[in-house]
Amino acid sequence: MDEQHAIERFKQAVTSQDTPAASQCLCEFPFLVERINEPWFSFDSPAIVTAAASGSQEMVDLLLENGADLSAKSSWWAGGFGVLHHDHHELSLYLIERGAPVDIHAAAALGMMAALREMVEKNPAAVNERGPDGQVPLHFAQDPAIIDYLLENGADIDMRDIDHYSAPAQWAIHDCAKCSYLVEQGAAADIYMAIQLGNVELVRRLVDEEPGCLDARVGEGRFTSGDSNGGHIYLYKLGANMTPLLLAARCKNEEIAAVILANRPASQRLLYACLTGDQAGVQALLAQDPKMVESLSVDEQSTIADAAWNHNAAAVRLLLEAGIGADVRRSPADFTALHSAAVHGNAELVRLLLAHGASTELKHGHGGAALGTCMWGSVHFRDPEGDYAAAAELLLQAGAQIPGQLNGSEGVNAVISRYQSERGQN
Repeated sequence: MDEQHAIERFKQAVTSQDTPAASQCLCEFPFLVERINEPWFSFDSPAIVTAAASGSQEMVDLLLENGADLSAKSSWWAGGFGVLHHDHHELSLYLIERGAPVDIHAAAALGMMAALREMVEKNPAAVNERGPDGQVPLHFAQDPAIIDYLLENGADIDMRDIDHYSAPAQWAIHDCAKCSYLVEQGAAADIYMAIQLGNVELVRRLVDEEPGCLDARVGEGRFTSGDSNGGHIYLYKLGANMTPLLLAARCKNEEIAAVILANRPASQRLLYACLTGDQAGVQALLAQDPKMVESLSVDEQSTIADAAWNHNAAAVRLLLEAGIGADVRRSPADFTALHSAAVHGNAELVRLLLAHGASTELKHGHGGAALGTCMWGSVHFRDPEGDYAAAAELLLQAGAQIPGQLNGSEGVNAVISRYQSERGQN
């Protein structure tokens, strides 16, 4: 086996937390031990950082036994991650016992007030020091006492990181306690925060101050990553193309939805009814105005692709039944609903969309049709709930063209190979 194949085997073992396989690699290939701190892993990380991020103490111990450096960091351009920059609190404490150095970001995350005070007293500017992804200590702080201390000592409550151009409260959008606390302390709130927090009064205030906030979309305007191509943090926390209406439907807060819909065109009620699986509501709206679907913009109709991305089969079905086309998308570069279903290996949605005439051959901006997207997803996206082989089977049954190269998972490639034989292709 050549060196690169050995490295790939080792990477796969570490990434999948397969400690016996990683140990075997280190025994078989001594050069791996000599180069154990190389940034071979995602985001230019060494093995020890990847293992710590996964929470595997067993893997961490193996790597340390073979010379891994606890002070190693990823060489990520926006700011490197170390072994303490993750959400595994107990593992972090264990690593500190083993000698991992504590920086101000780790101290903030772990609630280590004494260490934090010492660092700030030595260097007051450390309260806004850039760290992983260009985040500052407030991005990592969890304890209100730590947050208060940082703010009292000059931390910028709305300072944005470098990679995602997002403030601490935005990073904390799924941590309602922290996000709410930061907003209470003066952090700038946005419509997504207000909806996610279920704060009806804040939604009302933001809409009154800026009615256009309801036109927001993740990936556009203020919800981009600026000069970086990392994507706004909401891309990862909420999802691509997320709109306030989509988020309100996901959160199922009727009071907030009422505030939003009162400020939107009547046709938006149809989208909301579809998104929340309200079949009776959809039928009632269409009975009142049979041409309501025709009044929806392409952007609004492309909600079907967003619903597919979010595994909302009930919404996709209602949108299709309402008359929205299976292949609607915002632009030729965007995903269709079938692309969204395929990358997740969602066989149920693939079947539904194909039954409504979805094209297997339309390509998205990265050049892939549905089957190619399924192959890619089976290797790189790997949705744990996906059945990629079943999705590939359905696409091939529908006549999807067989790609020139089989670069999917083993199961997907086996399905495609069978169809190659049946169609007489090599």
